[in-house]
Amino acid sequence: ASGVADVFISYHEASAGELAEEIADRLEDAGISCWCARRDMPLGGDFARAIPAQIDSCKVFLLLLNENVYKSRHIESELGLAFGRWNHEEDIQILPLEIGDFTRRDWIRYYLIHAQSDKFPENPDEQRIQRLVKRIARLLAKEPAPQQKPTPPARTPLPTPPPSPENIVKGGKCGANVNFMLENGTLTISGRGAMWDFKWKRKTKAINVPWWDKRRTISHVEIQHGVTTIGDFAFYDCLGLTSVTIANSVTKIGKGALEICSGLTSVMIPDSVTTIGAFSFHICEGLTSVTISDNVTSIEVWAFAGCDRLTSVSVPAKADIHPEAFPPHVLIERRE
Repeated sequence: ASGVADVFISYHEASAGELAEEIADRLEDAGISCWCARRDMPLGGDFARAIPAQIDSCKVFLLLLNENVYKSRHIESELGLAFGRWNHEEDIQILPLEIGDFTRRDWIRYYLIHAQSDKFPENPDEQRIQRLVKRIARLLAKEPAPQQKPTPPARTPLPTPPPSPENIVKGGKCGANVNFMLENGTLTISGRGAMWDFKWKRKTKAINVPWWDKRRTISHVEIQHGVTTIGDFAFYDCLGLTSVTIANSVTKIGKGALEICSGLTSVMIPDSVTTIGAFSFHICEGLTSVTISDNVTSIEVWAFAGCDRLTSVSVPAKADIHPEAFPPHVLIERRE
């Protein structure tokens, strides 16, 4: 394939490279343009430029998943780019194929909750590959679904602007003794004790926070004194969030609490916080400044992964930092 392709294949070279190339060839035979690094990346080519350019333009991101994906930082980066487009509601379909036995470990599970994964044998026969090709053709609207008449491609509707923040007032409980109020774009969390932890609900395809349907109207979050934890996934996917104030009573920032808040540029973590949970600031692409207090003792896996604009961070020497808490390019300074 040359130029921009409709399908990008992400895979672990040593264990799935041959399968990726075979799928790519079958897609091309069916008239579907496809980009596979093993086949289409010239020797000595610039991966750092070519791969993001392809993912930025593809319509289907085909991910071949096996146990070896956990050894690859390249796949981590490619997933981040694809889901970055997905979270901004761009025209991209994400299609994960679980090759053979596959364990849904934490770091990838949070991606898969958004995509409908499919089981795929390690050594698929030709018929199975052709069914995959037809499925991708339907995703690209190059072939009608079975027993349906071809229909013209739908026009892309103009984006609907979010409601004006001043028109939204919403309140209620978000913990046993913790309340929230959303007004004029500011979400205020007040009370005593811990927030509830929230979860992804597969049936509704939503986090069960009470402000989920209004999350993208939120521009500021204020955690008031007395609140002791920020719940898991509390402010997940609040793309319009530009600032957060955390009171000096919060001891833990939960898992995925501020994940995919790409509008955040800086965060100050107060002295009371001891634990920064897994994925807590994952894919906060706009984050350039993080102030971490001396009392932090644990920064968990992928806490700041995908924060591509973050270049350096100062952390207390005693803090236990997971090896994959920060992107590889971030300079970590240990202070006494």
